[in-house]
Amino acid sequence: MNKPARFVAAAAAAAILLTGCSAPPNAAAVVGGQRVPDSEAQAVAGAITAVTGAEASASLRQAAYDLTLGEASRQIADRLGLTLSEAGKKAVIEGNQAAQMVAGTPEGAPWADAVGTTYALLQEVGSDQFREELAKTPITFNPRYGNWDPVELGLTSGALSQPTQIQA
Repeated sequence: MNKPARFVAAAAAAAILLTGCSAPPNAAAVVGGQRVPDSEAQAVAGAITAVTGAEASASLRQAAYDLTLGEASRQIADRLGLTLSEAGKKAVIEGNQAAQMVAGTPEGAPWADAVGTTYALLQEVGSDQFREELAKTPITFNPRYGNWDPVELGLTSGALSQPTQIQA
């Protein structure tokens, strides 16, 4: 094999390996092979910022984190054969006025479902089992949000700064 061909082969192999290590650029995260669209995180972040007045970058990071935990929670519930009640999902939103306002926007509806799903699962299985199951779930964030730490169950710093962790 000549030098240019070896370089192209090495670059292709590196690209294949690196692709497995991070979420695609149009995804906020990938959870068990399921993409969490970055466009959805951005729309949710806009609703959070509009309602709460939070800084846009903090809202975006929180939206990506919450949507990703929601997807992970759906997958965990499916894996455990659980059906989460709609009442349980809505209870966490109904207990917080700002969350109700975000959930009441078209952009905030996916966030409300994700947060509700996460907390309904947490209530169903308890904190210890939730953490165990979450640690088993393959999660990869877009590097702009940080890296998923399966031990801490949170994000390490990324382009959008402050660490985010689950409060279970």
